[in-house]
Amino acid sequence: MTTNVQPLTATPADAPTEYIRRQYATDGFLLLSGLINDETSQNARQFLLQQPGMDGDSAALHPLDHYLAERELVEHYARQDEVLLSCFSDAFIDMTAVLVEQPDLHRPDGVQTQSLLTASRDWTLPSPHIDGIPKENRHRTFPGPYQIAFILYLSDVENRGGGTIGWPGSQHAVREKAQSDPVQYEYLYDLNKEVPGLDLGEPVELLPKRGDILFFQNLWVHGATFNIRPEPRLAIRPLCSCDACNTRWYKRDGWSFWQP
Repeated sequence: MTTNVQPLTATPADAPTEYIRRQYATDGFLLLSGLINDETSQNARQFLLQQPGMDGDSAALHPLDHYLAERELVEHYARQDEVLLSCFSDAFIDMTAVLVEQPDLHRPDGVQTQSLLTASRDWTLPSPHIDGIPKENRHRTFPGPYQIAFILYLSDVENRGGGTIGWPGSQHAVREKAQSDPVQYEYLYDLNKEVPGLDLGEPVELLPKRGDILFFQNLWVHGATFNIRPEPRLAIRPLCSCDACNTRWYKRDGWSFWQP
């Protein structure tokens, strides 16, 4: 498997709306800049750098938080600090409404941080996967546990610095495979086993700047990488504790990934 991956930087959020919609529908994802002001993203970045575990001391983590040694990933779970929640601004809500064609969205009320520390291993191209796949969740392929998902980056990401790897347009091949045998691929867990063998095209490496946001569709194929750079890669994802979100993409402890 090649490790030479084309870089991809963000599309400005003030690009024409029809262009943004078309790119999202075609590629299955959209990396956008300009939805968060610089002060907000900088304050959130500084806040994350001061959190327990960011110095590599996993024993300092509080309950609910954890350290994934295999990825050298620090996660702070279900945070409700305003400095983090403010990143999910009116502009973010409005853009989500454009992409899902759904007005009057409720707001996320929690945050999951995902900070990649410097890895002690070589960088490798990750195995492609789709989200929502834990077997114990029994998430059905259709309609899926989510229609849109998000990663908000709070650091400038360089090549091999923990930027998401994605396969543009891959959601079409995955959906076609799922529809070829609705019984065999009723559950995402079973469908995901077929993903590495599909013709997904060439991957790209997302190189976001602080404040850029990744929006992606159900069934879009991507991979989580290591960070071999000296600076941590900082990112957050929106959570929600409402009943509607918890019936779709439940995570744990009364929280789910936010679903509009």
